Amino acid sequence: MKEIIDFKSNSFLFSFILFFAFYALVEYIFNGFFESRLIPLLSAVPSFIFFMLFRINGQWDEIAFAAIIAFAVRILFDSISNKENVIDIGVLLLDIAAIILKIYWNGFSESLLVEKLVFIVLVVLSFSSFQRLFWERRNEAFPFYYFLMLGIILLFMPMNTNPINWSKIENKLGNFTDAFGYYLNSAVGNKEYVVGYGSFNVTGASISNSNKLQIILDSVERPYFVYTDLETNKKMKVSRSLYLAGGKGVDKRQLFDWLQFLHNNGVDKEKAAVFSQISKIDEEYVYLDTKDEIAPAGAVTMSNQSGKIVEGVSTSNHKKGYRIKVKYIDIDYGSPYLQEIYRKPASDDVMTYNQAREYYMSLYNQELKDVISQEEYESFLNESEAKDYCDTTGATDRMKELAKEITSEADNEYDKARLIESYLRQYTYSKDAVGGYNEKSTMSNAEGMADIADRFLFDTKSGYCVHYTSSMVTLLRLSGIPARAVKGYRYVFPLDVQDEYMVEANCAHVWPEAYIKNVGWVPFEPTSSYKSHDNYSWHRLSPNMKQAKEDSLENLVPDIPQSDEEVVAKNAGLQLIKIIAIVALSLVILFLLLVVLIMAIRKLRYILASDDDKLKIDVDNIKEKLEKHSGRKILDRGLLMDYLELAPEELKDDIAMTFNAYYRVIYAGEGRNVSSEQERNTAKRMSEFLNSKEARICFKNLH
Repeated sequence: MKEIIDFKSNSFLFSFILFFAFYALVEYIFNGFFESRLIPLLSAVPSFIFFMLFRINGQWDEIAFAAIIAFAVRILFDSISNKENVIDIGVLLLDIAAIILKIYWNGFSESLLVEKLVFIVLVVLSFSSFQRLFWERRNEAFPFYYFLMLGIILLFMPMNTNPINWSKIENKLGNFTDAFGYYLNSAVGNKEYVVGYGSFNVTGASISNSNKLQIILDSVERPYFVYTDLETNKKMKVSRSLYLAGGKGVDKRQLFDWLQFLHNNGVDKEKAAVFSQISKIDEEYVYLDTKDEIAPAGAVTMSNQSGKIVEGVSTSNHKKGYRIKVKYIDIDYGSPYLQEIYRKPASDDVMTYNQAREYYMSLYNQELKDVISQEEYESFLNESEAKDYCDTTGATDRMKELAKEITSEADNEYDKARLIESYLRQYTYSKDAVGGYNEKSTMSNAEGMADIADRFLFDTKSGYCVHYTSSMVTLLRLSGIPARAVKGYRYVFPLDVQDEYMVEANCAHVWPEAYIKNVGWVPFEPTSSYKSHDNYSWHRLSPNMKQAKEDSLENLVPDIPQSDEEVVAKNAGLQLIKIIAIVALSLVILFLLLVVLIMAIRKLRYILASDDDKLKIDVDNIKEKLEKHSGRKILDRGLLMDYLELAPEELKDDIAMTFNAYYRVIYAGEGRNVSSEQERNTAKRMSEFLNSKEARICFKNLH
């Protein structure tokens, strides 16, 4: 679960892009009304407001600084004299960097909106730069909307998130290119290849997404189950889900417990098929460098590409291309039938080894001796693995009270575990999280998990799988149920058949398992961003299947007590809307103030001007209004009679008199005051009329 870029960095980059575009838009709008080199500085007002409001909120520091930095970059961009050459060189460097990121770090993925937006901007910039270098010289430039449409198309196009396939090149060049890229990345930072999968030495600090490919799955089985919906009587599909556990290997004790559980509860082959089956899958390690064998939970056989039986952990790290074949018992933990047995499991004498062999063969047509020897089987008869998973060191009194409160209505261990699971699923999922109160606390021991859980449960109330699992393991143990954490991946297959299935780093996960008496180890899914087992039930039915108690459990789960911090978090969206509204209102007020200020300056300038200068101002206004009302743009050749053609017949005589007076003023020189009072009054009257509503009606009738 290591990451390349944390969540806040993504927020900063995304906000920076939006702010920069916003300031450019503000500048463009104001340039449409006023001409001044100071217009770019007007963005200082909204940028300062954004900064102060986001900083005051205290939750969006990265957005606040993005607002200021985007303004600074915008001003710097406006101050560059030779922008086009700078952009061309910069785009070329960015293109080179992008190619390296895509090939070696699998950058620009669809799973991260920020990365996709950066990719789109880079493509548009590259084409625009290419246009300036080649097409503009031949006067064949594409218009701006061409590039805008290109960006919109790219936004909705799917992006390949897998590493570049070098297989065709490898056919000619051997393994050189792939090995070079792989080992180059290892030299730059080998940990990039273990992103997503690690150890229990995790603190629960902030993490982020990564779509780096980790494992390729190959299965001849369909990636979904088909069932008939009882209400609509239609055929439906439900995806298969898979827990890939790391470092466990073949859990022989778990298989021993599973067979005893089924046998004691009278489960025959027909009943077992309702919620279990033997499945096979092949795996290939990609960018994953670990000693652990990562295989489906419930594995019963594991072998490498040479056919050699493998254990849970190897003596050396597995490199890219390592393959294993796994046979495992696939279990539908969402099956109501299985859940009903979990609630009241029978307890009888255990089977002998020979009885177990016959029973295993009758259920799954598999040989038990290929998995567990008689010596290993008999060693399980007199030992309990669960006693090693009851440590509650570090648990606080309030955690003990919470465990008691959550499970008070349950009368069996399974329902207690389900209630704890349901309670935790109410918490907010977030990768922008913190660990325990002690920053050195990790999941590697009970005390560390208790510290992470305590802060998550009562303080932050948001986190990811590390926090949920630490909390459930601790609460289970406090409820008298042995529990452990398992690391690996949670993968949900697509609903269409594919040649291969890609497990990315985003699938990395830790989850809790509870040891239910007379049952064995059962996995749970408290992490709210993952769907529960019930959502992936196979919907297989048994002739005598009983109604599950799932509906009644929801009413037994207590609500999470809300704190002031949580109320603030829930109102974050409303606060963001308020901030945007304040900035928008500020821009409107700023615009109105500028309009009033410019009008006042023009009025004062007119009052203080000489008689001849007043006539000049009136003529400039008449020219502007004639163009505006007529809808025509005149190429100013210095001939006022060009503008006279735009005027209605009833105004032409007065406007012609004004233009003639203007010529006399221009050619007479400064300070001569050659215009008459009648001419100045006529010019003023024409200027004021063309600013009036009547003038717009007059020109409308003319058209």
